[in-house]
Amino acid sequence: MPAANLSSPPRAPLPSTTLMLLRRSRGGLEVLMLRRIRGAAFGGAWVFPGGVLDEQDRDSRLYRRCLGLRDNCASRLLALPVDGLAYWVAAIRETFEESGLLIAVNGCGQARRATLAQRKALIEGRVGFGELCRRGNWKLPVRRLHYVSHWITPNAAPRRFSTRFFVAESPAGLKAKADGREVLRARWFKPDRALKQDIPLAHPTRYFLRILRDMGSIENTMNWAADAGCRSVPVTRPEVRRINGKLMSCLPTGEVLGPFNMGHYPSAPGNSQSGAGVDFSAPALQVPAPGRAGCA
Repeated sequence: MPAANLSSPPRAPLPSTTLMLLRRSRGGLEVLMLRRIRGAAFGGAWVFPGGVLDEQDRDSRLYRRCLGLRDNCASRLLALPVDGLAYWVAAIRETFEESGLLIAVNGCGQARRATLAQRKALIEGRVGFGELCRRGNWKLPVRRLHYVSHWITPNAAPRRFSTRFFVAESPAGLKAKADGREVLRARWFKPDRALKQDIPLAHPTRYFLRILRDMGSIENTMNWAADAGCRSVPVTRPEVRRINGKLMSCLPTGEVLGPFNMGHYPSAPGNSQSGAGVDFSAPALQVPAPGRAGCA
């Protein structure tokens, strides 16, 4: 089963981030999912919040507002020379922009709330995330976000992403609302129900939903995520292979994951956040081997 012969040189992957945000419900664990607008990357599909890193995410003033994790430690966890902390910042910013859920606290550790006007100003680019944090005295509890996986889009895609996946528990009492620009709907799903419903899910989304379903509870999921975040997370690079005349997404082992849809990766960047951090050709989640990362 040879790899597909796609002659175009691969594009450099864009650094991006995705957050699986969980909450407790009477029926058990739920995860926040968003439905992308059609015409964007993975348009029409249900995905987790996420997007491409923005230059503002690398602001050292924002780093100083991050609680429990320094950039040198975050960079070491992600095997980067610098600015690893920007991925945690971007995950919080993107989740706020797309769903309205703000993961921030005040100096006493109490959850902060944001107004619709603040969110709109950020989305429209009239104010930066760092400035919003300064005005509202928001601190970012980045230590609550656990790094669990790193996927890179197949070389065949016209637009590629190098995405870090995180897991966190949502602050209580927050309501999600789609931004109406990149996201049409925002909804909390029980993993099992999302898997059983006839809704569009790409391979990684479906895979992580299975992981969450099998975990069964917030406690089990957060214990797994915290453990994964302290270890060396390997890079997973899915491949595109031609099988019986069709392009298929496959793991390097040859396991077939499903059809590869070139339309999921529009070549024109457009909005730099569109479709980033979500639903690539599905690699299997690789739980890192034991070994502390050396960050306290």
